[in-house]
Amino acid sequence: MGPPSLRNGGSLNNNIRDLLIGCLLGDAHIRRTKDNRSYITFEQTTKHEDYVRDLHKTLSEAGLSLSEIKYYTRKDDRHDSNNTSIYFKINSTSELNSIADLFLSEDNQKIVPLEIENYLSPIAMGKWICDDGQLVKNGGITLCTDNYELEEVELLISALSNKYGLRCTIHFKKGKNGNIYHRIYISKNTFNLLKPLIVDHVHPSFLYKLHMSPR
Repeated sequence: MGPPSLRNGGSLNNNIRDLLIGCLLGDAHIRRTKDNRSYITFEQTTKHEDYVRDLHKTLSEAGLSLSEIKYYTRKDDRHDSNNTSIYFKINSTSELNSIADLFLSEDNQKIVPLEIENYLSPIAMGKWICDDGQLVKNGGITLCTDNYELEEVELLISALSNKYGLRCTIHFKKGKNGNIYHRIYISKNTFNLLKPLIVDHVHPSFLYKLHMSPR
């Protein structure tokens, strides 16, 4: 059985659901409100402004209520640097509650769903790579899963292997703050098999992560 629709009879189709899941695996965040609604925030550095504006347009055309795009500066403790970010959110709505149930623990912290394998569609994979993918010069790709626990990274590797036959290994990255982060490296040969499935779902500004140029 495939993953359920976002909500029965709802206006969000499977493509939008998959887009949101891919973004949540990456840099987006989801939160619950006290009145039993949920909202999602999207944030990137300003060098990815075209991508953020494209997301905003796509989600707006899907009928979602969105905030305006805003800019602000915040400190990245992982790398001891200040980043100027571009940001917007999907305003709180009950339409997102089923996704919140997947990605939030009881104390409102983002987690990797145990059943994530069921949700790794090509659209979700494309958006996840837009957010977390890092170019590897000799081929393959690294997914910067810095904010996940080791057990969650292992769960993701299992899902990627089962769903797409990807050969993955864990790479360890030490941040400037001294913390160790766990990242997923996907081998060149198996990543080449994935590329045709996801290329249409990767923003042109990120095609370099696939060793491709904008078409």
